[in-house]
Amino acid sequence: MRWDISGSWVSYAVPAVLFAVAFVIKLPLLRRAWQDPILRATAVLLGIGTLVFVSLPPANLHRINVLTGVPNFAALWVCSLATAYCGACLWLIITWREPPSAARRRRTRQVGLAYAAVIAGLCVTFLLADHRVERLRDLDTYYARTPWMREFILLYVVAHTASALVAAGLLRAWYREVADTWLRRAVIFLQEAYALGLLFDVAKFAAVAGRWSGRDWDWLSTYAAPPFAIAEAALVAVAFIVGQAGPVLAERRRLVREHRRLKPLWQAMLAITPPAAPATGRVSGAALRLELRRAAINDGLLKLGPYLSASRRERVRSAATDAGYPEPVARGIAGAVDLRFAEAALHAPDDPEHPHSEAEFSVLPCAPDSELENVSHALRNHEAAIERFYRQALAGEDSGAGEAPERGKALGMGEAPAHGT
Repeated sequence: MRWDISGSWVSYAVPAVLFAVAFVIKLPLLRRAWQDPILRATAVLLGIGTLVFVSLPPANLHRINVLTGVPNFAALWVCSLATAYCGACLWLIITWREPPSAARRRRTRQVGLAYAAVIAGLCVTFLLADHRVERLRDLDTYYARTPWMREFILLYVVAHTASALVAAGLLRAWYREVADTWLRRAVIFLQEAYALGLLFDVAKFAAVAGRWSGRDWDWLSTYAAPPFAIAEAALVAVAFIVGQAGPVLAERRRLVREHRRLKPLWQAMLAITPPAAPATGRVSGAALRLELRRAAINDGLLKLGPYLSASRRERVRSAATDAGYPEPVARGIAGAVDLRFAEAALHAPDDPEHPHSEAEFSVLPCAPDSELENVSHALRNHEAAIERFYRQALAGEDSGAGEAPERGKALGMGEAPAHGT
């Protein structure tokens, strides 16, 4: 019993759904920039691909034949669409790969004319042929020796083979030039897709050649070839999904990870100053949630700014490094210790020797994200070390009571305005 993947509509539904998903992902861009030739080519390719695989299940082929009243009209419909799909693939690759130029327009025009001529040839040969017996799954081998249907079949398979070979060559040359990670992945998926497309063509040619020589190799066309075509189409759709959705998902993942890493520091800053904006929950975007978290942290840093000490952070950082902590961890511990000193000073009675003005706080620079993440990481994972170095720093500052602590630097940044002159 042979593996009959092509007999089930589910097999064709998978690439059809993938093409539809890729089209939906592109839709917002298509609405905004329909004049972009790459987007137009993408829309044509994905739309045709969806139509092809919606039409291919045997039950749908029969419905098309009944609807038109022409036996095997579904073959002309599907082969014409598939040929247009092949032309759209080449059109898109050329448009995608080459910068706008007269040469690119000439090449895409040549592709369009060539595949339009193939579709015209399919129509002519189909009209001239005798195809009165409906064949839903073995049309290629059943009519392999029938005048004009033979030419119809060969024209379609040759056009598909030429498309796969040219596309594979273009993609191979393009892969060496691509620097973007997600685009390289998309190109790899397309290369694998066209390799499978060539296997589909080999199976079709072998089955037809077997009929010509009197051998029964029909199973190559009926059972072996369709899985290659289904896999090819699925990989093409995945390539477009990866190329479009991959960067978006990667950026969102980066935002979510940064949002999560800043949580301990954000929670510490909420004890200093409440958030200026209400919590938005999961309905807001990842970028908005991250900006609100950064704003709450920066508000707290502005309030603590006059009490932060760069020299204190440097002493704690040096002590943490000597204790064996890596440099980023030591910087985070030093920042967390300095924040603890600043919070204690904020809640202590005002020092008459160092008055401060709220108006001056707004000009304080904010710490870079890397420094904030170091401090947040220390608050999450090194609480015991922070406590130990805080006590050591406190003891050191108590022993040097005659020396006024350096004030007015924002966390990890430049000098703050002077106070109490």
